[in-house]
Formats: sequence, C-alpha cells, structure tokens
Amino acid sequence: MQTPPPTRPVDVAALARCAALDLSAERLAAVEAILSAWIPAANELSRKMSEPAHQSLLPVTTFTHAHEQPEEGA
Repeated sequence: MQTPPPTRPVDVAALARCAALDLSAERLAAVEAILSAWIPAANELSRKMSEPAHQSLLPVTTFTHAHEQPEEGA
C-alpha cells in the first residue's frame, strides 16, 4: 500500500515544521493547493517516464562539472 502524498493540511503543516518554517494558516493553505496539484502530476510523469518506451530518453538540459569544461584560451 502506497503512502498518500503530503497534501492534507495536517501533512503540509508537519512538513513546514520539519523545515522550520513558521507559516500562517493562509500560507499553509496556499502551499497545500500547490502540492495538491504538483505531487499527483509529478507522480504521473514519473510513472510515464518509467515505461519501457520512454526509458531511453535523456533530459534536454544537462549539467557538467567545472573540471569537464574546456580551459579558457586553450
């Protein structure tokens, strides 16, 4: 059984406490609304990208480390 995402007011308040965020009730409600939209969409995207047809796709943006950059003037 999967744990439901933290989108209930009590869960959002607990996350805020864990992050040492002293959020007002109004801000907690705003965060709850955002998480309620983002988390299910992120989970859906994760499931889709885990399908065999999508496993060979790579991100458009790649990050390189400084040691991988060519030296200036080289």
